[in-house]
Amino acid sequence: THERHVAHKMAYLFESRQLLLSAALAASVALLLDRWLRRRGRGTGKDALARELARLEARAEAVREALAGLDEPPQREVRIWMDGAFDMMHYGHANAFRKGRALGTHLIVGVNDDESILRCKGAPPLMNDEERLAMVQACKFVDEVVPKVPYIMSPEYLRWAIETYRIDYVVHGDDPCIVDGRDVYESARALGKYRTIPRTEGVSTTEIVGRMLLLTRDHHRAAAPSPVGPAAGGRAREARTAGE
Repeated sequence: THERHVAHKMAYLFESRQLLLSAALAASVALLLDRWLRRRGRGTGKDALARELARLEARAEAVREALAGLDEPPQREVRIWMDGAFDMMHYGHANAFRKGRALGTHLIVGVNDDESILRCKGAPPLMNDEERLAMVQACKFVDEVVPKVPYIMSPEYLRWAIETYRIDYVVHGDDPCIVDGRDVYESARALGKYRTIPRTEGVSTTEIVGRMLLLTRDHHRAAAPSPVGPAAGGRAREARTAGE
């Protein structure tokens, strides 16, 4: 508990300061003895006192470092949960994981199972459970992956995730996620554990599939007017032939 941590910290602080005072006192005594031995002309004791003094100074430095470390508060672990289909995983997904993890210290990602996606979206994912799971696991921002989680976050599912993985917050993009007219994350919102991150614009699995369906042989070429003349036309035909 917090009270126990504070009590332990205070006890350690008191003990460390006592050690520091003891080390300083011992160093002072060593210096006094050194001066006394010098007056008596006993050079052999000087070396022993110098070694003892060096040892005490090293111990005092270690105590000072320990005291300095007590001023730094321990970092509390904040566990973030994100889930989704992550079909044909792209840079928008990776960016979402990066932003989600920045809200805490540990990111757990649940991957929706095929049947759940089919039931809620009306179509199966392009990539199966194992393929999507492998892609999420490969992302460096993800600390832990949970397979076959439901598409809709019901109260039971949310309670299970919180209790099993000690979740602090559920995170999703700021775009709406609606199934049958209801917010998929309404249970997390009700508990005050829901946080949003900005969606990465310009990319989605649906948009990538659309690009593939509209793909042509020259879709990547600049839309510039063709040069006029037989030679230019011949070069253009050669370029198209080479591209094929």
